[in-house]
Amino acid sequence: MKNRILSPLASAMLAILFLLHIQPAMASDPAPTSNALDKGADKVVDKAKVTVSPAPSSDDDMSKALTAKISKGSGDIVIRTSDLPAGGSASVAVPAKPKLGNKGSAKPAEKEVHAHHWSYFDGPEGPENWGNLSKDNLACLKGKSQSPININIDRAVKAQLNPIEFIYRPSPLSIIDNGHTIMVNYGEGSNLMVDGRQYRLVQFHFHKPSEEAINGERTDMVAHLVHQHHDGSLAVVAVLMSTTKPASSRKYWWGDDSIKENAFINTLWNNVPLVKGKTDTPGVMIDVNQILPADKSYFTYMGSLTTPPCSESVLWLVLKTPIYVSDDQVKNFDRMYQMNARPLQPKGDRLVKETK
Repeated sequence: MKNRILSPLASAMLAILFLLHIQPAMASDPAPTSNALDKGADKVVDKAKVTVSPAPSSDDDMSKALTAKISKGSGDIVIRTSDLPAGGSASVAVPAKPKLGNKGSAKPAEKEVHAHHWSYFDGPEGPENWGNLSKDNLACLKGKSQSPININIDRAVKAQLNPIEFIYRPSPLSIIDNGHTIMVNYGEGSNLMVDGRQYRLVQFHFHKPSEEAINGERTDMVAHLVHQHHDGSLAVVAVLMSTTKPASSRKYWWGDDSIKENAFINTLWNNVPLVKGKTDTPGVMIDVNQILPADKSYFTYMGSLTTPPCSESVLWLVLKTPIYVSDDQVKNFDRMYQMNARPLQPKGDRLVKETK
């Protein structure tokens, strides 16, 4: 290692520092500094004794700074940027606060993500606690217009409602098992017209049993077709699914009244991804018109999403006539999700209308 020759000025500086260490009387600090940043830095230096940061731009700057500090009677000889003339570069080595901030913020972020886990079963993550899992879910707990509800036909107002216009066209199948249900993301160009407002079909998904009840009874399953207006508001069409036809429609003279498998549902179940959370696009075309009943009369009311965050002001359109699926098709969904329906919510004083 090469010997470094100190300049006379640097030698003088070191001599001053040495004298300060051996003469405690000179190292006293009679009054605290008024600079808040200096106070924090002095505490750091207290532990590490004397810390001199990298040399400033010139020996002259360092000399002037040292002289000024000594003349003030400060015991901790720490040269800060504020002590140097403009252009000085000395500073105290202080722990990097941004780094600590990043580490500190990572844990709450992870907790926040974990807090969004929810389920349909009783327990800490169940429906009764959805509103406590995240501040975003407060509507689940405190909302006044929550869904699903029981639709009492005797209490529904019979009205001359405008028919729903389903302007649907085929779409490439894009299907995902999202951990709560089987969901199909639908392609652009399919819309719903109701009361002069147009909503775009975004996706549809399934619940077992049906979430909404008619006169206290739920059907085997339901498909929820979720639509969005350009202003962000939502309209959900509920298509009830049943394995049992009404008695009146099962009296055929030719005998067999068993329900055949629904071809549209078969296509979906055959293409459910093997991995949860993975979207599959198997190159199959589907037409959501095939899931609609022939009779499109409906009940309507204002409610909410039936999953967290339970956002309200959702227009609900519950088709009165169910479509029919086979027992095996319901059992296949049951093997994936035995139950994924939210409990019924209080109707309150909300108005439910029914097409005549």
